[in-house]
Amino acid sequence: MVVEHQGSILLIKEKRSSGDGFSLPGGQIEFLETIAAAARREVWEETGLLVEMERLLWVDDRIESTGKGKHTVGIGVIARLVGDQTDPIPGGLEDEQIEWAGWVPLEEWKNFPSLRGQVKNLVWGALTKTDYTPDYHGNVWGEQES
Repeated sequence: MVVEHQGSILLIKEKRSSGDGFSLPGGQIEFLETIAAAARREVWEETGLLVEMERLLWVDDRIESTGKGKHTVGIGVIARLVGDQTDPIPGGLEDEQIEWAGWVPLEEWKNFPSLRGQVKNLVWGALTKTDYTPDYHGNVWGEQES
């Protein structure tokens, strides 16, 4: 989920993440849940902020061939804040494993240790290019297709 507000982007750091990696809020879509509903729920659970999905940004594959192997489909969306609350709840809501959530100015975010593969470039393009159009971006984790 890409949530941009007053020139900053909403990021989280999960307690279970290794290293210094920060990421966008998000997670799995539950059975019978729409993409828009999942966007609302995930941002709410991880930050305590209310958002509404505005538009689709991209669809991608995330293929890990190491270990047990895993293939997920990423759906990038941009969401806007709704309501008056703009400060994330430290640690997320109950049972969420969020170490930190906050706003990072876009210019600073370019240098943050966050996001894998091409995802950071996709977000940057979606937020800065006036001619950006949603697209399919293949395997953004950069491993070779078989």
